[in-house]
Amino acid sequence: MTVNKQISIILPSYNDPRIANAIQSIRCFDDIETVRIVVIDGNSSDEIKHLIRDALSKEDIFISEADKGIFDALNKGLAICNTKFIGWLGSDDMFTGKVPASKVVDALANCDLFIANVAFFRNNYITRITHALPSRLGMTNFGLHNPHYATFGLATLLKSEKFKLGLRSSDIEYFIKIFNKKPRVTSLNVVATLQGEGGFSNSSYKSILRTNLELISVYTQYTNRFLGVVAVMIKLGYKLISRVYYVVFKVKLDRYVRI
Repeated sequence: MTVNKQISIILPSYNDPRIANAIQSIRCFDDIETVRIVVIDGNSSDEIKHLIRDALSKEDIFISEADKGIFDALNKGLAICNTKFIGWLGSDDMFTGKVPASKVVDALANCDLFIANVAFFRNNYITRITHALPSRLGMTNFGLHNPHYATFGLATLLKSEKFKLGLRSSDIEYFIKIFNKKPRVTSLNVVATLQGEGGFSNSSYKSILRTNLELISVYTQYTNRFLGVVAVMIKLGYKLISRVYYVVFKVKLDRYVRI
C-alpha cells in the first residue's frame, strides 16, 4: 500500500557526489515513510545524475536542467512540492537522525514552523552551532536568523514567498519575509542537521565582505539603517562566539550523528 507523503525535502544539487550521503540521511530521518525527496539538479554530469537516480525511489522527484543557481533551484522545488509540509537540505549536508520525521509531523500539527539546531563542521569536528531559539523569539530581523536546513513548515506558508535571484543573502531575506508573517513557531534545542562549512557566500574573505555589506541593506528594508548595521554586527558576533567556543572545547562530529 502506498503511504501518502506528508513532507517534501527539497535538495538542490550540482555536481556534488556527497548528495548520496544527504539522501541516505533523509532515509534515516523518514521513520514513518512519509517523506518525498525532491532533487532539483542544475544539469550535473551523467555520473552524478546516475548516482542520484540510483539513490531515489519511484515516489521521489528528480529534475535536472540548467538553472540560475541554488536559489533558482529552491524556487523550482517550492513550486513542485505538493505535500502538506516542506523542509530542505544541502547536497553536502546531512540530517543527524536525532529529530525524525514523526517528531516534525507531530509538531507541525499545532504550529506553522518547526525549527531545530544546525551544527557546522569541518574535518570531523564541530565548528559552530546555529540555535533555533533566537528565531522563535522574533530575532530574525536583528541578525539571529533561523537555522535554514533545520527549518520545516507548512507548505502554504513556505510557498507564499520566493527566493530572490541575484541576491547573495536571498535565503536570509526569504526567511525574514516568512517570519514577518507572524507564524506560530515551535523550536527544539537538538541538532537536527549537520552542515559543511563553506558555501558560495563564505568561499573567501571578499565573498564574506560582499555578503555582509549586502545584508545591511536587507535588514535595513525591514527595520532601518542603524538597526541594519546592528543586525549584521549581532550576526557576526554570534557566529564568532560560537566558533571560539568550539575551538576551545573540541567536539567530534560523531557526537551528533545517528545515521
